[in-house]
This record gives sequence, C-alpha cells and structure tokens, in this order.
Amino acid sequence: MSSYSADDLGESFPQLGTRQKVIFESTLEEFEQYLRSEGKNPRKEIGYAERSIGTRVSRVLQAIRWVWETDEPATEISPKQADQVIEALATDEFRRRDGERYSEGSKRKISNALVNWFRFHGSDWEPEISFNDKPAENGADPFNKAEVNSLWETSLTYKSIPKYNNLSPDERDRWRGYLAQELGKPKDEVRPADWDRVNRNWKIPSLIGTVKAAGWRPALIKRMQVHWYDSDSKTIIIPAEHAVKNNSEWSQALPEKATRPLELWIEQRANISKYDDSDHMWLTRKGNPYSSQTLNYLLNNLIEEAGITERGRKLCWYSFRHTLGTYTYEEHKDLKIVAEVLRQNSTSSAARYVHPTEELRRSAANIL
Repeated sequence: MSSYSADDLGESFPQLGTRQKVIFESTLEEFEQYLRSEGKNPRKEIGYAERSIGTRVSRVLQAIRWVWETDEPATEISPKQADQVIEALATDEFRRRDGERYSEGSKRKISNALVNWFRFHGSDWEPEISFNDKPAENGADPFNKAEVNSLWETSLTYKSIPKYNNLSPDERDRWRGYLAQELGKPKDEVRPADWDRVNRNWKIPSLIGTVKAAGWRPALIKRMQVHWYDSDSKTIIIPAEHAVKNNSEWSQALPEKATRPLELWIEQRANISKYDDSDHMWLTRKGNPYSSQTLNYLLNNLIEEAGITERGRKLCWYSFRHTLGTYTYEEHKDLKIVAEVLRQNSTSSAARYVHPTEELRRSAANIL
C-alpha cells in the first residue's frame, strides 16, 4: 500500500485533476513495489531496503513537482523533461522549497531516483550531466556585473596616496612610513618620486583586469610567468606542464580592457628590483608568489573599498570564476561553452560554476 494518498497528492499537486490523481497514485504504488522487488538490480531482481524506498519516491516527486510547475501537468514526464530537470539542478534553477540550492549530493540522489523511475517505465534514459558530492571550489558565490565593474574601478585607485606637494611636513612623514613598509625600504630612503611610483603601479589593475576576463584559479596566478604573454596576439599561452587540472597547452585571449593594464605592468615590473631574478608575473609585497590566502586578503580589501556587501554570499577569489561561468551560461544557455571558457573537462564540472543571476531572480519575481 502506498504511503501517498489521494488527499496528499491533492495538497502537493493541485495542478492535477481528480482522475489524473487516481492514475498517478496508482503509478506511484506500482513504482514503490518495483523499488522494493527489483529496483536496485532488475536483472537479479534485487530491491532496495524498505527504509530507503520512501525517500527515493520523494526525490522523484520533487522532480515531477518542478516539471508540473514549469510545464503542463500530466501523469507522466518525458525524457526531455527529465533532461530539463537535470540541467535546472546543475544551474541551480531547480531549488529546494525554502529557496536554498540543493547540495551536490542531493542533486546526485534526485538524478539517480529519476533513473529508477524511467527504468520502471522500461526506458533506458540516462542523465547527460552527472553530479558528485564534491562542492564547487571553495563553495564560492558569484559577483554581479555591477560588483565586478566596481572591483575593477577600485583596483585603479587601490593604495593610491595623496600627492607629495599637497601634504604638510607632518603628513609627509606619516606617509613616508607607509611607503617604507609598502616598498620594503628604510623610511629615510623614501623619496618624493616614490609617491608617483605607488600611484602609477599597475600590478593590481593588471591582476583584476585579467582575472575577470579569464577566471584564473589561484594556483594558475601563482604559476603565471611574464613570458607567457604574447603581445602580438594579445593572449596568454599556458604551457601544458603548468596548466591547472589539465595536461594540454591552451591560449587565453584577453580583451583590450585587460591587455592595456597588463602591458603597462609588464613594462613597469622590468624596473622593479624584486622581479630581477623571478619569472613570476605577480609577486606579493614580500616578494612571494600569490596564494589563495594572499589573493583573498587582497580581494577582501578591494571588496571593502568598493563597498560591496556579501548579503549571505561567500565571496572569495573563486567568485571571479563563478561569475564568468554564470554570465557565460546566461548569454549562451550552453554548458559546453561554459566548460570551454572555464577549461573544464565536462559539462557537469562546468555546471558547478553556474548560478541564477540577480537579474534572473528579479525577472522570475515579476512573472505573476
């Protein structure tokens, strides 16, 4: 006997008519029996443990409820509709009733339950996207477009200081102490020219300009070398041996907004002594390659200066990558393109970087 009564179905799925509810309830009872008798391994007629049957049916109902809320209600769902469910799970358009995203583990379980459902109906349907329990890198959330632009503008003024001639002797003395720490030199060796040197520094704009265009992982920023940049083609060419989570060479084309500060920085870094014996594109103030920790410290400072609020999000360096994936998907509606842009090996991996945008949420709020 099914644990899902007609009254329960009426509460859960008001879209169904009276006769539809009767047919669907009968189908659910048969599905439960299928899971109990052979669902785990139909060939060997091995079923699932009784304690897991209810949750498996519930996951199918979650998917069917989403289909009925986005399409015409019916007593069956098609393979095409199941594909839409999987893609909506991957892009987080299909969410829990409380509005929160499903975890990767929950997505996998819903996907597996749908496989059971279609096997029960004699179909060999398989999802094109697979899920695993590994969360998106660092569980990061994306920025919106306005925030990315604000971070870029903030990078152009980051750590700028007042002009030397506009300062009183006491103010100059205080700023001289700041510059001594920033430039790694004794305070008595700080000269007026150092004021202009700091205000003309293109390191941070070149870093932010390229990461918002390419979504660099911290590990790749740590490995980035100055000679990888090809000024003729305006691309950064990453050798196979230095690629992160990949084993092939690839080229990253950069827009003018990224290449201009990068070229200014490359010209500038040639005259900075701490780069004399280093091929690294960017080094920290202490002369070390950037790490996740130092990049997140930099980003937190930029976020604070830009006046960006988290609003319950986790904003970190990987947020640039999630932002690129999210808006690439919004533009093309194709996970294969997202995978190519982010250099992921599969659409399921790329899907972890796609989130509903604020623009999409506002649009959805105005549907009714």
